[in-house]
Amino acid sequence: MHDILIGSPRDLPDGLKPAILQRSDEDFIESTLDDLRTSNGRQGLKALRAQATNANGVLKLFQPIQRQFHVALIESWCSTPGEPRVDPAKVASAGMVLRRLSTAGHEGWMRSKGRVRGWTPLARVGGEGGDPGATLRLRRGLTGIPDIDSKLAGYAHENADSLLNEHVIPLYLAPPDVCKDAAKTVYYGIVPTTSSELSEADTSFQSANEADSFGPQSPKFIAHLVDALRGSYMDFPFPGETLVSGWYQASEMPGDEPPDGVSQDQFDDLTAGDETSRRMTRFIMLLRQLGVEFNVFDGGKEVDDLRAVLKKIQLTMQLGEDEKKHRHVQAYDFLSRASKVLLQKDAPSGSMEMPESWPELDAKEKTKLTNALHKAMLARLAAVKGKAGKFDEPNARYVLRAFVRLKPEVEQGVSCIVWSDYSDPFVIAPWYEGAGAPPVQIVLPDATDMNMLKALKPNVSFVVPASLQNLLSGAAKDLMDGKGKTDGPGLAWICSFNIPIITICAFIVLNIFLSLFNIVFGWMFFLKICIPFPKFGNK
Repeated sequence: MHDILIGSPRDLPDGLKPAILQRSDEDFIESTLDDLRTSNGRQGLKALRAQATNANGVLKLFQPIQRQFHVALIESWCSTPGEPRVDPAKVASAGMVLRRLSTAGHEGWMRSKGRVRGWTPLARVGGEGGDPGATLRLRRGLTGIPDIDSKLAGYAHENADSLLNEHVIPLYLAPPDVCKDAAKTVYYGIVPTTSSELSEADTSFQSANEADSFGPQSPKFIAHLVDALRGSYMDFPFPGETLVSGWYQASEMPGDEPPDGVSQDQFDDLTAGDETSRRMTRFIMLLRQLGVEFNVFDGGKEVDDLRAVLKKIQLTMQLGEDEKKHRHVQAYDFLSRASKVLLQKDAPSGSMEMPESWPELDAKEKTKLTNALHKAMLARLAAVKGKAGKFDEPNARYVLRAFVRLKPEVEQGVSCIVWSDYSDPFVIAPWYEGAGAPPVQIVLPDATDMNMLKALKPNVSFVVPASLQNLLSGAAKDLMDGKGKTDGPGLAWICSFNIPIITICAFIVLNIFLSLFNIVFGWMFFLKICIPFPKFGNK
């Protein structure tokens, strides 16, 4: 069989790469097919090629929520004198694959045995030029000798990678009359820029970009840890003194007077911005990271390794007046109780004394600690974020590659697959980014029209627990001063509102806060554009 070439329609200047259009019209497939019929229409498609770029000059595609749609076009023709178009009857199927770029090469979105395996290096399925379908890929490796082929098939099925199927985006042959009018064999397909698919594998910190590595010994992971969790020496505030829950408020949200249990001297130290206040900030960060990021105090077996490491670390206590030898306390026991006092305001039985410091660990102990922390964080990530989505990684770069499968020239033969070149790399714009389409309009009721407001009946209800209702029923000033009370009548309430009225309130509050934030960030010029327009309709 003579050579076949596929690429963008030859009226478009994309060579042997798929052409990617960006359209915002409602029936974008029908309009694209209509444009393909004539030379002028195909020339017009040039202006519709995706051209938006990000700050780094990389092509940028948009999501359907941004009211932009992307269509891929390819043409198939014979590499013979005159370059006639391929007879569609000789094509068994056509499709395209979307691949992610990583420092290790191209990755494909894989499935196997009904499960989504996620992004997988193409090296595991034989490289970039193999058939994306596992069945056809395996058939090409057969010899035609039954006994040998039977053994080869058995070996292949023992290798899980051999059963991986790369997700194929269908390409559709343009209707016969369109191909006839265009004198081309043209295929089209929709480029996916969003997906609800989740990989069976747990979410990890692995990135397609090596510079974004967040492994246990990576600079980024180590740098985000407080000094003690890096295994470095760290002084504690107020050594030898009894822990007081008010230290947190005095350090994080100081008022004019010391909180309950905090002496004036301690309050002055915590609000002075000197070394004592910095020590308290680091100590609270230590408790937060262990409790929130790593869940070591409330987690299960997934944090056993981290607990074991912390239980081996001994914190030195301050010498008393009659003491000649330092006492020590187990780091895990002390920190778990300190977290309850300072962060949860749940005083355990008995008083707690603040140690002097966290010790400097040796290199081996530091590695054990950071590995245990990273393992705990992975478990926390899996619980909070769940499985990895197809387009979860921000700023990931993708490419498209199209193919056609030609029917075999002999019966029982294997179809031949012909690939296009890769498209230009592209990123997918986040959903919140503007794409040039007009904004969706939300008409607000006239809050000054009392007759109209009377017609707005409640259409949503909130069931309010007794404690929250008691808090909201108190004086507004007490609530603003943090003195609200949740105790009171044990009655739950059902409060009904009208959604448009809620929208008006939210709009007013939004404008107030935008004005405040504009002082700091200078947002207003970019985020709020208001223009007057005459009243429409009958007077």
